[in-house]
Amino acid sequence: MSSNQRKPLSLLIHERAGSLSPADRQLADVILSFPGEIASYTAVELAKMAGISNAAVSRFVQKLGFRSYEDMKRHARDLRSEGAPNYLLEKGPTDTVGQIARHVHFGQQNIAETFSGLDPTALAAATQGIASAEKIVFVGVRNGHFLAKYLRWQISLVCLNTVLLPSDGETIAESLSSLTERDVVVVFAIRRLVPLIRATLALLPQLRARSLLIVDQHYREPLQPTWLLRCVTHSPSPSTTMRPYCCCATSWPTKCCGYAAMLAGIA
Repeated sequence: MSSNQRKPLSLLIHERAGSLSPADRQLADVILSFPGEIASYTAVELAKMAGISNAAVSRFVQKLGFRSYEDMKRHARDLRSEGAPNYLLEKGPTDTVGQIARHVHFGQQNIAETFSGLDPTALAAATQGIASAEKIVFVGVRNGHFLAKYLRWQISLVCLNTVLLPSDGETIAESLSSLTERDVVVVFAIRRLVPLIRATLALLPQLRARSLLIVDQHYREPLQPTWLLRCVTHSPSPSTTMRPYCCCATSWPTKCCGYAAMLAGIA
C-alpha cells in the first residue's frame, strides 16, 4: 500500500474505474458521497448501506490495494489528520446556522476543486470545438436536463443550430445518427446514470461527431469522449449539489463567445 499512501480514496477508485463490478460501483458511490465518514463504519455496516455482501466489500478493498477493510479505514483517518478537506467533517452540526455553514464550505471547496482540476489545454480545445461547430446537441435527463437546457440557451448566442434532447417523439439514436465530424454532442452524465444516458454514451464511439462529456466525481465508465469535464460535487447531504455545474455553464459561454468572435474576424 506504500505507493497509494498519500492518495485519497476517490483517486484510487477513479484509477480502477474500468475494472469495477456493479457491486463495486454501488460501494464506490457510498464511499465517494461521504469519504470522511468511512472510518466510522464497520465493513458490515458499509455493506448494508451499499446493498452488497460482506465478501464484496472485502474484494473491493483489495482492488484498491489495501490488505483489509481496517487498513482502508486507517488510510481515511490518516487523510483526515493531514487536513484533507473532504475527510475533516465526519459528523455535521445539528443547528441551522451550522448546517448552512457546512453547505457553504462544501460548495466553495467543490468549485475550487472543479476549476483547479480542469486541464487548460483540453478546456481550450473543447471551447474552440463548440464555438466552431455547425450543430451542437445537448443531452441531459433529471438534474442534467435543466443544466443541458441552460447551457444550450447560453451557447445559442454563439451557435444558432442547437438541439436539446431528449425531445418528444424522437429517439436519441435518430437524432444523433445524422451528425457529422463538424458537429458536437454535449452530454451531462450526472450521478446515477439512467438507461437513456447509458444508451447515449454507448452511441458516442459510433458517431462521427465530437463529444463533450460533463460528469461528476462518481463517473467511472471506461468511455473516452473527445473531451471530458469532471465537476466535484461532494455534499454534506444525500442531495446532489449543482453549484460547480452552474459555474461552468455560466463561465464557459463567455469563452465560446470570445473564440467565435475571433473566428468571425478571421473569416
